[in-house]
Amino acid sequence: MDSSSVGAGFMAVFAVSGSVVLLAHQVHKRLLSNFMKKIEFELVGSHKDHAAKKKVRFAADVVEPSSDNKAYRKKHFPAAENVLDTMPLNRQVLYKGIIEYRVLKGLNISN
Repeated sequence: MDSSSVGAGFMAVFAVSGSVVLLAHQVHKRLLSNFMKKIEFELVGSHKDHAAKKKVRFAADVVEPSSDNKAYRKKHFPAAENVLDTMPLNRQVLYKGIIEYRVLKGLNISN
C-alpha cells in the first residue's frame, strides 16, 4: 500500500466524521432550543402577553363615595356596624387592636 493512499483515507475518514459531529451538534442545539421554548410556554403560558393588554373597566352603576366615608358606609352597608357584635371575643380584641394601631400610625383606614 502506498502511504499517500493511506493518508488520503485517513483524511476522508477525518472529514466525514468531523462533518457528522458538526451536523449532530447543530441538530442538538436546534432541538434543545425548540424544547426550551415549549417548556417556557408551558410554564409561563400565553397569559403573559394577555395580562399586559388587560384593561380595567368600571360598571356604569358605580357610585363614588362622598368625602365622609362613615356616612357612605352607614348608608350602603348598614350591617357593617354590627360586625364587632357578631365576632368572637378574641377577634374583636384583635380587630380593635389593628384599628388602634392604624390610627396611632396615622394610616388611612377608610379604604
